[in-house]
Amino acid sequence: MRVYAADKPNWVLRDGPPRLQLVSHVRDWKPHGIIAGLVLQQVAQKLVRMRTPLIDTAYTLPGLKVPTVDVDHTAVGHLAAEYFLERKFGHFGFFGSESAAYSRMQESAFKQRLAEAGHVVSSCYAEYLADLTTPALWKKSAQKTRRWLRHLARPAAIFCCEDAPARYLADVCRQIGLEIPEDTALLGAGNDELDCSLAQPVLSSIAVPSQRIGYEAAALLDRLMSGEARPQEPLLLPPLHVVTRHSTDIMAIEDETVQAALQYIRQHAWEDMSVADMAHDIAVGRRLLERRFRSILGRSVLEEIYRVRVQRAKELLTDTHLPITAVAAQSGFPSASRLDVVFSKLTGLCPTAYRCQSQAR
Repeated sequence: MRVYAADKPNWVLRDGPPRLQLVSHVRDWKPHGIIAGLVLQQVAQKLVRMRTPLIDTAYTLPGLKVPTVDVDHTAVGHLAAEYFLERKFGHFGFFGSESAAYSRMQESAFKQRLAEAGHVVSSCYAEYLADLTTPALWKKSAQKTRRWLRHLARPAAIFCCEDAPARYLADVCRQIGLEIPEDTALLGAGNDELDCSLAQPVLSSIAVPSQRIGYEAAALLDRLMSGEARPQEPLLLPPLHVVTRHSTDIMAIEDETVQAALQYIRQHAWEDMSVADMAHDIAVGRRLLERRFRSILGRSVLEEIYRVRVQRAKELLTDTHLPITAVAAQSGFPSASRLDVVFSKLTGLCPTAYRCQSQAR
């Protein structure tokens, strides 16, 4: 939002938590527009009654008739499913809020994609949002979560609707003796650095275009304040990529040769490596390696190398302003043109277009 506001010298910004007791102060200030993460129904209702242009960025309250800018939560659920399928998991869980609209959208998409692949998902709900949780509900939820984790088949791949519940689930796993990621692999959403880093082990998460969401929300608010009709549909931006950390850094396969190859790729993908070099270094014949790789993972060794390199390029394009030549070098490609060819083939976008999609303008 502040990136957009930087070009609006007449804008005055005020920040505050969306709490019920602050609504009267907001009303007294008489703002020309409001951007809010609307989680509480009472807050939403009072802000709507102000008849001031209002944008929601939380997508939590079902049926809320307020213009919304957020990540595409259906795409988030699909991405989580694809991520776990690539890692050859066979048992799946979803952990989220039963009441939050975005959580139900993620769950539905996650289940749908895995059903297409012949899998069933076990779900567990917990109201982890501070505004919606009472001490009694928190205790009951904790007991239910422990029972659910104990009964999941292992190794289980669990997608959590946000990083905060993923961090909570990691704590519960440690309490009941489940190893992460060996027994339970945990994937969050939002890529909140604090929540991901405070968990033990550190959490993998789906990165979302937070900067661009803020920019687009401010741009939409500007149009509404200028008298433009409010949109009938929410503006939902695609998620970026999965940031793999320790909580999912495992492949649910038993073939030691393929495991060794995958570990080698993760360690050396940014170097000038070839499939022949890797086969030599892990002491296996190249033909045997290629045959086992295709049989178990459904892709070639070179395709896996490119997949890992493109993942690294995505992170650099999202999180840095490095020139494309530097992104190519740091993600293992010999040139920017080669990065462009491989990146476009795997993602459908050139690196520059991906960067524009993921960052605020």
